[in-house]
Amino acid sequence: MKEKVSVTDTGIQSSGLPKDYMEAVAEYIWNGFDAAASVIDIYFESNEIDTIHSLSITDNGSGIDYDLLKETFGHFNDSIKKASFQKTSSFIKGNKGRGRFSFSAFSGKAVWHTVYKEDKTGSMMEYDITISRNAKDFYDPDGKKTTVKKATGTTVTFYDLFEVSGFSFESDEFKSFLIREFGWFLMLNREKEYQIRINGVALDYQAAIAESDTGVLSRKDAEGNEHYFRITFVRWSERIGDKFFFYFLNSGQSEVFKDLTSFNNNAIGFYHSVYVESRYFDAFNSRDAEQTENMFERTRQHNVFREVMNHLHELVRLRQKAFVKGEAAVKLLDIYEKNGVLPDTGNRRELKKFLKGIFATEPRLFQGLNKEQQRVYLGMIDILLQNGKKEDLLALVNQETEA
Repeated sequence: MKEKVSVTDTGIQSSGLPKDYMEAVAEYIWNGFDAAASVIDIYFESNEIDTIHSLSITDNGSGIDYDLLKETFGHFNDSIKKASFQKTSSFIKGNKGRGRFSFSAFSGKAVWHTVYKEDKTGSMMEYDITISRNAKDFYDPDGKKTTVKKATGTTVTFYDLFEVSGFSFESDEFKSFLIREFGWFLMLNREKEYQIRINGVALDYQAAIAESDTGVLSRKDAEGNEHYFRITFVRWSERIGDKFFFYFLNSGQSEVFKDLTSFNNNAIGFYHSVYVESRYFDAFNSRDAEQTENMFERTRQHNVFREVMNHLHELVRLRQKAFVKGEAAVKLLDIYEKNGVLPDTGNRRELKKFLKGIFATEPRLFQGLNKEQQRVYLGMIDILLQNGKKEDLLALVNQETEA
């Protein structure tokens, strides 16, 4: 029997649902990971003219509890997952209850087939849920029954596809989008072998890693106990689907919490993630950010954690400095060459060397300039250099850095 969603179809459509099939598919992948899945399978078949009649996304998560349907499918711009949502965790991305309607960007109908374990009886159950694009404010659960299936999970199948073909899901553009969106998350859960597969082929997120380095840090607490931290720094070649975080994992490779790095407001392409793994976090209280009277309790105020954080911030600072001085500076000068804004004088070599130096010191001085502003800015610097004002320029840059 059809059930009503707590909003009209028009309200759902005007709420800001994804208008792109790639973003829509990403919503269903996140729903799978939110349900504790470790493997997501995207499957489709195309004919000789590249037409596909259906597309399915399967996860090995916990399934959709029939008794909670009114709290999940029945609510909109709200979600039962909000109860467990934490800003300090990478899990539970879909906390607004919109993701299930995203299929309307490329499909006329979505059918969920889900298997879950019933809490009251312990029995394995299965059933279907159907939502149509032209009546998104109704969902139709049907066929609930016990099943002989031993594993929980959900498959959502999309029918009446439009504006997509087999190439849409096989293209490098689609794969690159998924890598940008999920690469950091797959890396976070690499020890648990999380995967996204397209027709059985695992997504190679490693291709998006520009550089990676792993080291071990040891620190002693007030009692003389030594704690070891395995730290993996990753710089991504493209912008990622999360902000730039330190991710903290315990000995079971589960994320305990995450914290922003200091470089989230840069506009120089320094896309990075840092993963910190240690048994130290097995008994860590991440929510206690206040000063505690118990110096031995593991919180953010614990001496070991504070020393680790100091090390992490310094690590990222040095990595950012090296990136700016090297790859980012070369890219900036390439842009200036292409834009034709470098002064055409005999001083070009000295100018480029000077620009690389001050860009490494203070990259913000070069951000947000249009082509004409770049031309004037570089021309003024070139004139000052030719008139022996290099030290004066450096003094100005140092004043800006100190400010």
